[in-house]
Amino acid sequence: MGLFDRVWNAAKSMAVGHAITIREMFHRPVTVRYPEEKPPFERGSRSVPVLKVNEATGLLNCVACGLCERSCPPSCIEIVQAVDAAGKKKPWPETFELDLSHCMVCNLCIEACPFDALEMADVVELSSYQVQDLIFSKDQLTELWKTSKALRVAGGERI
Repeated sequence: MGLFDRVWNAAKSMAVGHAITIREMFHRPVTVRYPEEKPPFERGSRSVPVLKVNEATGLLNCVACGLCERSCPPSCIEIVQAVDAAGKKKPWPETFELDLSHCMVCNLCIEACPFDALEMADVVELSSYQVQDLIFSKDQLTELWKTSKALRVAGGERI
């Protein structure tokens, strides 16, 4: 490759690069100034698994079977089944904790739940500087479900 070919390729490359730059100058910017402007989230956006409440009875759909806990790859769900004074197990969780700092948002816990007790919420503003603030209790997860547009990804529309 001679000197003329190298100069020609360099000039051609510069012309193409400048043409792209000039063309992009006339497009609208796509920057979203986040705290002031909220970006649109699609229906079904996944950010955190939340606990569903039966709207007719006001009770949790969760029966503490533990399938979501066992299906979670990073083991960020911890369930303790309720026990009465006689030592008999009750069909609801005493505690249900989700450690969002370890959650992969993989949706496997929702897929494993046969009782339709978990949904993926569209809550995105849960960041914190303290890891302890990212551990959600049963009550916090049900409150997130009530205030969000949660969607069961496997089943389609919210029931």
